[in-house]
Amino acid sequence: MNFEQEIREIIEYYAAQRNPKEQENIIAMLREIQETEGCIPLAAQELAAEKLGVKRSVFTCIMKRLPDLKEEIYSHQLVLCTGERCQNKKSMEILKAVKEELKIDKDGFSPDRKIYLKTQNCMKQCRTSPNMKADGELYAAVTKEQVLALLKKWK
Repeated sequence: MNFEQEIREIIEYYAAQRNPKEQENIIAMLREIQETEGCIPLAAQELAAEKLGVKRSVFTCIMKRLPDLKEEIYSHQLVLCTGERCQNKKSMEILKAVKEELKIDKDGFSPDRKIYLKTQNCMKQCRTSPNMKADGELYAAVTKEQVLALLKKWK
């Protein structure tokens, strides 16, 4: 049995439960998916949301609250600030360059799924804008060239 089929069976099992939308059922389902895959892929979250009749954001909230539940595995995370002051200092230009360089998909992943890109409205570091976090480390007053150089190291 392949992974996709196994995940589908897990989701269908929990969708058939008496109260599939209850948090305990959702958590049990997510844990079982993670046991099978090693993580909880976005595709599995979307399928589960559809089958259970809940928004995918429900899974996101639960996974944030329970740190043992992990979304897809990636090697690096890049968070770019898109707050007003960072935008005034060309953060959107940096974001566009990163998306083009990495060929980011609609879910924020590079094609090899090793780099995850997301944005944050404000990092509360406005004096040193534009800002970004690379693997949790804050970089202040970044330039497009600095970010692209970092991406080359990651590839």
